[in-house]
Amino acid sequence: MAKTDKPDLTLFTMEKYEAITKYKTSYHTFQMPVTLALLMTGVEDPETHRQAKTILLKMGEFFQIQDDFLDCFGDPAVTGKNGTDIQDGKCTWLAVVALQRATPKQRQFMEENYGSSDPEAVAKIRHLY
Repeated sequence: MAKTDKPDLTLFTMEKYEAITKYKTSYHTFQMPVTLALLMTGVEDPETHRQAKTILLKMGEFFQIQDDFLDCFGDPAVTGKNGTDIQDGKCTWLAVVALQRATPKQRQFMEENYGSSDPEAVAKIRHLY
């Protein structure tokens, strides 16, 4: 049975995506480990911490963009996971950018198909990306 819950694509903005990556990935995977290492080694200079935070949060965002791409287009034999972001209706970089660039017809197609577990709909969304 195909999933029928559809996400509200009007909420899929770059600002929302950046907030998701910041709090889902960047802080705990990139920024916090380095901040703790700096503190544990006696580096307390606020400017060093500010610069590190700026760089590491951006690294986390790029990491998440790559993860979104691999979820959609990666080879499961290589990535070790079967991507389901489209089926799950997740706010991904691919979805946000596709919506930003979509024609009205393409946007309607996304609204009708994004979040569906129907393999044909998923394939069409991938093609739209």
